[in-house]
Amino acid sequence: MKNIPAILFIILTFSNTTAFAENHTPHSNLNNMVLVKGGCFQMGDIFRDVPSSEKPVHEVCVNDFYLGKYEVTVGEFRQFVKAAGYKTEAEQQDGCHSWVGDGTEEKIRDHNWNNPGFPQTEKDPVVCISWNDANNYIQWLNKNKGTKYRLPTEAEWEYAARSGGKTYIYSWGNDTPSGNVADESAKKELSGLNIWKGYNDGYAYTAPVGSFMPNELGIYDMSGNVYEWVLDWQEDDYYRHSPRSNPKGPDKGKYKILRGGAWDLQPDTARSTSRYWNEAGARAVCMGFRLAHPAAELKHP
Repeated sequence: MKNIPAILFIILTFSNTTAFAENHTPHSNLNNMVLVKGGCFQMGDIFRDVPSSEKPVHEVCVNDFYLGKYEVTVGEFRQFVKAAGYKTEAEQQDGCHSWVGDGTEEKIRDHNWNNPGFPQTEKDPVVCISWNDANNYIQWLNKNKGTKYRLPTEAEWEYAARSGGKTYIYSWGNDTPSGNVADESAKKELSGLNIWKGYNDGYAYTAPVGSFMPNELGIYDMSGNVYEWVLDWQEDDYYRHSPRSNPKGPDKGKYKILRGGAWDLQPDTARSTSRYWNEAGARAVCMGFRLAHPAAELKHP
């Protein structure tokens, strides 16, 4: 990774992949979506021999699908709020889980997507979003655009984060960080954080989407920035009996899955196979989402 030819090769690969994705989106209503060609891969923690919710490793195959190049931004969510008069669950109820000074966490009544307790630009990923909020945004978007956006399934998310199911620990590969994770800059603001020591990404909080290199599919911020809600319900030992083809998770459950780690979370959560779950109404300053769209249901204009 340190020699110049390897770096140039990687840059050229990223550029070609991104250009392909941008030039092969056959529906005029889809913006900033990357076509992920389907395939089979070994889903789960292929790196560590320890019991976890990421076991057992099992073969999964997914069809072609589109995935958002970026996480949904503050500006995009603001359009929804203004047009629909929508209030998030944080605004309707008792706020958003946030960090306080030394790195302890509590729910703060006044914190929400428009006021997470730290500065954001319109290009930053929207946070303090529950799974229900994300679902309502998607329903509004589809109604207005005639699209069929949805959240990615957990299998689709991991397949894309690993650049088509490759053996990558993080979306950037197996090397040192190249994304917005808990780092030295975050620790200056929140002293109690468990960080990636010696790494400084330059952002104490969220970073504008696309601030770091994309993965090999041309998709940004799949490790770090914000935790991303996916479609699936959580179920203990689901990996032991999930279908091989296009698993969508259990039919029901108590919790929804999030993937990818975030700007404020310990490095382990940024792994491409790491799983976290919470109630569909949960919201925190590290929770956002990304759009997916089925490729098979697109029609050429």
